[in-house]
Amino acid sequence: MAKIRITAAAAALVIATQAAAQLAPPQVVEAETLAKDAFSTGVLGAGDNALRADLWRESDPEMLEFLLLQAPARPATPSLGEALKRTLLTTGAAPANASPSLGGKKLLALSRAGFVDEANTIASLSTVGGGDPWTGQAMAIGDLLGGDTERACRRNANLTSGRDEPFWVKLRVLCYAVAGESDAADLTLGVLREQGALTGEEEEFLAASITGAAPKTPPAATSVLEFAIARHLDWPLAPGVVKEADGGVLVALMQDNDVAPGVRIAAALEATALGAIDAASLRTFIEGFDFEPAMIAEAVRAAREKPNDPMTDVLLYHSVKSMTAPEFLRDKAQRVALALGLADGFSRAYGLSLLYADEIVSLEGAVVSPDESSLFADARMVLGDGPGAGAWLLSALSGDGVSAMSEGRAMAFIDQVNRLAILDPQTATSVARAAGVSLLAPEPISTGTSARADIGTTETILEAAFDAAIGGKTGQAGLAALAASNNGVDSGVPIGPVNDVIVDQSLRVAGLADLQRMHALQTAWAATFGGVTSYSAGGVAGDVGPAPRLKPRVGQ
Repeated sequence: MAKIRITAAAAALVIATQAAAQLAPPQVVEAETLAKDAFSTGVLGAGDNALRADLWRESDPEMLEFLLLQAPARPATPSLGEALKRTLLTTGAAPANASPSLGGKKLLALSRAGFVDEANTIASLSTVGGGDPWTGQAMAIGDLLGGDTERACRRNANLTSGRDEPFWVKLRVLCYAVAGESDAADLTLGVLREQGALTGEEEEFLAASITGAAPKTPPAATSVLEFAIARHLDWPLAPGVVKEADGGVLVALMQDNDVAPGVRIAAALEATALGAIDAASLRTFIEGFDFEPAMIAEAVRAAREKPNDPMTDVLLYHSVKSMTAPEFLRDKAQRVALALGLADGFSRAYGLSLLYADEIVSLEGAVVSPDESSLFADARMVLGDGPGAGAWLLSALSGDGVSAMSEGRAMAFIDQVNRLAILDPQTATSVARAAGVSLLAPEPISTGTSARADIGTTETILEAAFDAAIGGKTGQAGLAALAASNNGVDSGVPIGPVNDVIVDQSLRVAGLADLQRMHALQTAWAATFGGVTSYSAGGVAGDVGPAPRLKPRVGQ
């Protein structure tokens, strides 16, 4: 790939101007025929917000392969998770001369981020490269997340190429250990040590897979392989697993009936905040818990006594759903506000906003307090409902506007209006006028404070974004945005302003301007929680709260 040397400022200018000048709005497409290769095959049709059918036109396959390997396994916001889904699940012909590994890396990016079912569907609908190690890796990840270590090991043993890729060598250690071949496992682990191919956590997990002895304090199983080892050894889950695990691990935790209910609930909300779980799936999961009526009646007391218990969120939701009579409208509003007010982090707050979306809409016109209106406004805003959020903000005002509020409440209200301006400037202007306040000029929304991410990676991502803006390469632009959002995250170094510009402008170039606005808003709202994800005051590694029954699945 030829290198283009440009400055960040020049890139931002070109990306911004080219996005506005050259691109037409995305077209909703209906996939009428199946593509033959995995990269070209998608599952989004009309009404699914698919990108343009020519999204990969004239893109460089090598550049796309690089970007796919940089795609986040933990998207920074729900909107970036949605961007990953739309970009990689749209049907569109692969660029000329694309190798089977391009499709394999697409499937791998989907599986790691939690879209395992979608990856398996694409693999079943397309002619995947049977000998491609990247396709095999994606399928092996699905096996491990589904608890089928034996099948993943068979894939490893049947490889015809790529056997020395780090993933397969690490998996081989586990496979040898499971088969009781400890000498071969030790030898393979030694090779990985000599090559410097292991992190400290990986070495700890792989060594334990051989000895079978868990450390006194097991580390969080954040990657798929670590999760598979922890499950194989029946380790207790570390408290940090939910806030650090890949999207695929979170979805697997949510779906595993052997995992403690509290962990499953926390994982479900976290996966939702990564865009890996949609509202309908989250609601079905939460409604699958079955409580005795007496337990539901005690939901409010449970909320006071255990505000950071994941089970409390489920109890409150079931109690709200039981309040169907019109005379309960005021009590229902109070209970929804109580539930939303418990959220101590972005993931929890976002997931609860999705859960109560219909209930909040049904409360429009009810008499509620200013604090309740404020909570409802944020819940509507983060889901993209600007007018709805504006209506709730207006209901929080008295005739004297913010002048009648306490200083702290007035500042919080102004901050909300300014966040609304990111999503819906027209509605925000109307609310500001009614409140007697002025909107502040928008500040750059940053997900980090440092530009110390790997220079070579940053250069290549910048090149890809620049090239996509000039050529109108919508799919490449979407991948560039995703890669930039993840740049430096794996090394623990926060991304910097250059990457923020790439994310912002590349989403526009990709035809994802709606997601660009939502990403900016969600980033701003997440910042109000001080970097906390969820359940900060209590661990979710054990079996917490009351023990509900789980309703049987249909067909079981």
